[in-house]
Amino acid sequence: MQTMGTTRQDEQILQLEHLIGSKYEIIRRLGGGGMAQVVLARHRGHGGLVAIKILAEHLAQDPRIVSRFRQEATTAASLSGHPNIVPIYDVGEGDGLHYLIMQFIAGEDMGSYLHREGALTPPDAAGILAQAAEGLVWAEARRVVHRDLKPSNLQLDIAGRIHILDFGISKTVDFADGLTRPGESLGTPYYMSPEQIRGEVCDARSDLYSLGVIFFELLTGRRPFDNESVTAIQIAHLSSPAPSLQEVAPQLPPMCDEMVQKLLRKDRNERYQSPQELLNDLYRHGASSGPTRLRPQVDPDLQAAIDRPITPTSLTAIENLVSAAPTTSVGRAAPTPAPAVTAEETVAEPVSPPAKKSHTRVIALGVLVLVLAIVAGIYLLRPKALPQSVQDGHGVMLLVPAGAFIFGENAPDSPHPRQSVTLPAFYVDQTEVSNAEYLSFIQTTGRSFSAQAYASEHPREPVTNVSYKDASAYAAWAGKRLPTDQEWEKAARGNDGRPFPWGSDPWTENVPAELQPVDSLSDRKSPYGALNMSGNAWEWTATPYQSDQRELADMRNVLKTDSFSRTWYNLKGGSFSPNGNFFFRLYLTRGFPEDQTSRLVGFRCVKNAHPQ
Repeated sequence: MQTMGTTRQDEQILQLEHLIGSKYEIIRRLGGGGMAQVVLARHRGHGGLVAIKILAEHLAQDPRIVSRFRQEATTAASLSGHPNIVPIYDVGEGDGLHYLIMQFIAGEDMGSYLHREGALTPPDAAGILAQAAEGLVWAEARRVVHRDLKPSNLQLDIAGRIHILDFGISKTVDFADGLTRPGESLGTPYYMSPEQIRGEVCDARSDLYSLGVIFFELLTGRRPFDNESVTAIQIAHLSSPAPSLQEVAPQLPPMCDEMVQKLLRKDRNERYQSPQELLNDLYRHGASSGPTRLRPQVDPDLQAAIDRPITPTSLTAIENLVSAAPTTSVGRAAPTPAPAVTAEETVAEPVSPPAKKSHTRVIALGVLVLVLAIVAGIYLLRPKALPQSVQDGHGVMLLVPAGAFIFGENAPDSPHPRQSVTLPAFYVDQTEVSNAEYLSFIQTTGRSFSAQAYASEHPREPVTNVSYKDASAYAAWAGKRLPTDQEWEKAARGNDGRPFPWGSDPWTENVPAELQPVDSLSDRKSPYGALNMSGNAWEWTATPYQSDQRELADMRNVLKTDSFSRTWYNLKGGSFSPNGNFFFRLYLTRGFPEDQTSRLVGFRCVKNAHPQ
């Protein structure tokens, strides 16, 4: 409903600005539907971008809906720490408004991508599926079911990584919250499992059914069951066999059809029994759960809004707001003042001068209290500085502040062109992951490790002989992730463009020729305090590396086999090995297959710096 040229959605955004405007700058509306709208905002302190979901006004009147909305925050917060799941930072309410603050992922959802580009190649589709399955493995371990997986809830970021959105109608398996009534089915009909349509209790296998529908659509560009009638779609999910991929797209590999058919079994006991089982099958067929080669199309207007500098909040602006017409509630104009009293009305209803004077004092006092309250609010809600370091059960992490830095090399015809890159704040491990720390991981998870004996004898050295998948699995277990090459490089060189962590002078004398303890050589730390970012072990990053035919031939010669993954990732930092100091220059990069290991390749982790 429109009032004086504004919608209720506009009024909600004004309310939100009143509630959190001293801490966040509202940039623009991103979209939304009947349940909620989403706006983009920027933290005024460190510049990090967030998405804020605001519950629709008519739904905020229903206690059940509000409870479900709050459950979204609780559920998503319990899943924080996985690179394929969007975390929620905060939940708030005020003036009848209910909102969630979550990480903003610049990119494009897979529904939009499919509409624009059409069906994907099998490797790309399998990569999307594997990343989603990685997130579901994490969720299942925490007994959480999504229950609304669909392409529009898979966000593709600018690095090719998939992030699962909206655990908003998820349900904790071992907690009967009473929010879903018997017979009530939540989700999108095109992607719902038979048991979900029947209103039965759902588990991870229900999400796997939805992944089967998504996989079918990624490979063919169409859904297995499509109809204008919701009832017809539901009946098809309940009783009609899934179409064969071989009939729809004969060029697709038979193994794709086998996986789709297993995912879409009507009886959940005949499907994959866990996300990990699906993931193992994907890996067995050569799929990768790392970032894909797909890239999103980002709205230019949105990008321009993101790039715009932060608008400061000043006391003058607040004073201007106070000096404007009084309001009865935020974003709503006060009733029009009554006309001035006429002489006749003065005779009929004389106004006592003392009463008028008292009324004026009350107004003045009210304005003064309002100004003091706003100033106090600014003080109390001002952005808090991020701590320079944090410590968890896995070691110390150091803050890398938000802002621009020099990425790449300043040299003619360089394959690593020098450029200015702006990144949000994040935390980086002070050291490489050690053998001792990695042993804790494998002992907890039961994961195999070929170098376990050596690691036990050298606990302080960086863990090596780990593949990209091993490193990613550890990072997810520790509630972190692998850095992109840009994040790694900024953590190593700061923002002044230095070629080495310690400055501009190369290290050519007394360079160790073998691995050192992860906490050694503190005199050569990075500007942020990270140790051994040049030297010790090469370090995995999450950025794909495009190998050429020469590099593939070299790898065949080294391994004496052609059996290695064609998905490669960037390595950074050089190593303590003969002539390893050549690669100490921080802008240099090498590639390595994701399934291979080396005694000279290890890793360290990063994690997002959450708004305070």
